Parts: sequence; structure tokens; C-alpha cells
Amino acid sequence: MIRLFKIEYLKLFYSKTFWVIITLYTGLTWPVALIIDKTSKSFTFGDGGEQNGPNLESLGFSVFNFPDIWMNLAYMLSFFKILLAVIIVIHVSNEYAFRTLRQNIIDGMSKIEIIVAKELVIIIMAIFSTLMLLALALVFGKNPNNKSLFDGIEIVFSNFLSVLLYLNFAYLLTTILKKSGLVIGILLLYSFVIENLIAFKLPENIAGFLPIHLINNMVPNPMSKLMGSEISTDLSIANIAVSLVYISLFLGSIYLLLKRGNAGKQ
Repeated sequence: MIRLFKIEYLKLFYSKTFWVIITLYTGLTWPVALIIDKTSKSFTFGDGGEQNGPNLESLGFSVFNFPDIWMNLAYMLSFFKILLAVIIVIHVSNEYAFRTLRQNIIDGMSKIEIIVAKELVIIIMAIFSTLMLLALALVFGKNPNNKSLFDGIEIVFSNFLSVLLYLNFAYLLTTILKKSGLVIGILLLYSFVIENLIAFKLPENIAGFLPIHLINNMVPNPMSKLMGSEISTDLSIANIAVSLVYISLFLGSIYLLLKRGNAGKQ
């Protein structure tokens, strides 16, 4: 395991693209969180455009007050997981472009070791996203009502699982298509268009278990609270199980593709 980690670490450490995207991810999330914090305090609902109406926090939508902060930050970070997916897409597609995957097999790495090595990178990316969520909550979090800081913290695991699922989906698409630009385009198209079209044709209780819908259920849009709706992260046993089944199917499919000689094709 340590040997596999070192191999992937060296590949990423010397990748300028990796450092650019990680810097972009970090450099965007903190300013966006700051803007949201400032906006929630200044945005008002006065009649006729007046600026003396109640702001978001006074209406009960405490953007960065505990416990609401957990869901609000997790939803904000969900928009940035595409950047982590781009890292995985480029990292995997480079293996085909530079034939390092084929060379690794020639050097004695098994198909399972190749998958485990990439899965280590994916898990680290998911942990990084989770740590970012925790760090943002510690910096921006406020607790004027002395509520428990752990109330609603289960969405931290939802964030981890949703990123893990999304990055494994990106890994599968890259193994199939191999071209980073094509994969990123299809990943975005599927995330925002294709799955919604599929879901439209399915019963609601079934559509909710499609990959992106499942992610959205685990990390829901908190803005519905402004309209008086009660929302919570759906971290049910069923959603956890289906997520793990998806990840297993993705990795199993990747193994079959590699076993059929996919590593030597471009």
C-alpha cells in the first residue's frame, strides 16, 4: 500500500496541472465563503428596494451559524468537486497518453494494484474536501445561540461519500474514453443534463437513486429553507449502501476493462 501511494504521490507531485487545480480549488472556496458571509449580513428584503428590511440571518437563515453552517458549506463545496474530478480525469488520462499505465503493468503491477493506487488518490481527494469543510466551519462558524457544534455534522460524512462517488464516476469515464477534454465535457453534460432527462422518465423513488440525484440528496440545497421547507441531509442506510454499490460497480467495471487489454489502448 505504501509503495502504491509513493508511486501516485510522485506522479502528482511533479504535475503542474495538479498544483494549479488544487491552488484554484483552495483559492476559490475561501473567497466565496467570505462573500457569502458578507452578503448574508447585508442582503435585505425591504419593500420597494429599501435597504432597511430584514436580512437573511434575521429571517432564520443563519448562513454561517451553527448548525446551519454544516449544510450551507457542504452545498457550497459541492460546486467545486468538479475541480477535484478534473484532477482525477487528467491524472488517469495521462497514464494512457504517456503509456505509463502500460509500463506499470510490464514492470509487474497487477490490475488490482493499479486500481488501488488510483483509489488511494481518490480517497485522499475526498478527505481533502472534508478537511476543507471542517476548516471553513471553524473559521467562519458562529454560535450566538450556544447550540451544539455537532448538530448536523453528519453532513461531513455525506460530503466525503458524495465526493468519493463522483470521483469514482469520473475515474470510470476516463478509463472508458481516455481523452481528458472529452471526459470532462461528458461528465458535465451528464451531471447537469443527461441524468435529469433520464430521471424525468423514471418514478421519483427510483430516480432518487441515480448517481447525481443520490449526491444531491445527501448534500441538499439549503436555499429551500428560505421558503419555509424543512430540509436535511438524507444519509440513510439505503443511500449509503447504494453509493457503495455504485463505487463497487465502477471499480469492477474498470478492472474488467483493464483485464481486457484496455491499458494498452488509446
